[in-house]
Amino acid sequence: MSTATPIAPQERIHLLDIIRGFALLGILLMNIEYFQRPLGEMMHGFNTEQAGLDYATAWSVYTFVQGKFYTMFSLLFGMGFVLFLDRAIEKTNSPRFLFFRRIFVLALFGLVHIVYIWGGDILLNYAIVGVFLLLFVKTSAGRLWKWGAALIIIPVLLYWLGAWGMQMGLNSPAGPEMLAQIEQGGMEMQKMIAAGHEIYAQGGYGEVVGYRLTEIALLYGGGGIVFFVPTILGTILIGAAFARAGIFTKPQAHKKALKNMLVFGAIFGLPSALAVGIYGLEMNLMVPDYHGALIFTLQAVANIGLCFAYMGILALLFLGGKKWLRHLAPAGRMALTNYLTHSIVFTTLFYGYGFGLYGEYGRFATTVMAILLYVGQLWFSTWWLQRYQYGPMEWLWRSATYMKLQPMRKA
Repeated sequence: MSTATPIAPQERIHLLDIIRGFALLGILLMNIEYFQRPLGEMMHGFNTEQAGLDYATAWSVYTFVQGKFYTMFSLLFGMGFVLFLDRAIEKTNSPRFLFFRRIFVLALFGLVHIVYIWGGDILLNYAIVGVFLLLFVKTSAGRLWKWGAALIIIPVLLYWLGAWGMQMGLNSPAGPEMLAQIEQGGMEMQKMIAAGHEIYAQGGYGEVVGYRLTEIALLYGGGGIVFFVPTILGTILIGAAFARAGIFTKPQAHKKALKNMLVFGAIFGLPSALAVGIYGLEMNLMVPDYHGALIFTLQAVANIGLCFAYMGILALLFLGGKKWLRHLAPAGRMALTNYLTHSIVFTTLFYGYGFGLYGEYGRFATTVMAILLYVGQLWFSTWWLQRYQYGPMEWLWRSATYMKLQPMRKA
């Protein structure tokens, strides 16, 4: 076999780039909140202290965006895994090693991002979970679906089990002591969150990095990893099943499946999302109870359902020849560069070591900022790819994966 080489621009599947470009917007609309909040506040659901346009904007994102676009990115990662390995199998004798090298480089990017730029990184998660994907190289689409669904259900069952265990514990003779420990833990969490607000608003770069390491330990330690690994791996495997079945790589042959994704995704996802938006605004993931378990379940259904509906809409519009969609594709081709740019721009803008605007703007204003940055990235990505074959970080990722500097400028 010949030496492996990265996929050429003309070989790319434009629909996947369009969906990836669209997913960037959703991820930014969600992340913009946590560029101005410590990540520990994720454990407490929706910020009900907002009012007016800020409340309406935050509620809309919480209900229709949060979780849906990380799900979309995970599905795309799974599709990319299959496409990368299929091509690597044709080009090299060691496709698994090549893929491992690819995710190792991604892990390095994620590690730098999560420690030195922003703690809400997703790249390191993908790299960690990506190792397990090597167990599914030859798995059929049908079995990938089953594995994916089973893995996604695991965290939901664990949450219900945790709620049952919490209820049993509180009703036992040791209940009062257990309740006191819960209240003490809640107070410690609130102190940590308050310290985070102060450090992000006024602290120097070293202080911010130090606090961020504490946040990372909180989110990934304990039961955190037990929840995120099955969810992400399961979603990625469903994405791999899509690629094996050709639903998004050959969409013209799967129009019925895409319509079903839209219809059934909306039927299950929309009511679940609205239920979360109405009844799930106040919850505490640190202390599981039956109400929280129900909301957690509805969130899982809403995330998958609305994600499927959004992807189905985009695919059907693409098949319908909607030319405006092509403006999303360049941003999708530069997804890694654009994603990291989000963090660099907004941490510099908000944090004390930058322009110090932390907490100065409400959710509506910061959402407008996010949309303006995204529109700017659509323009810049188009401009850049008219001159270069890859985005800057995409070029670095490919060069490191293949251990050879890739040609950057277009001929």
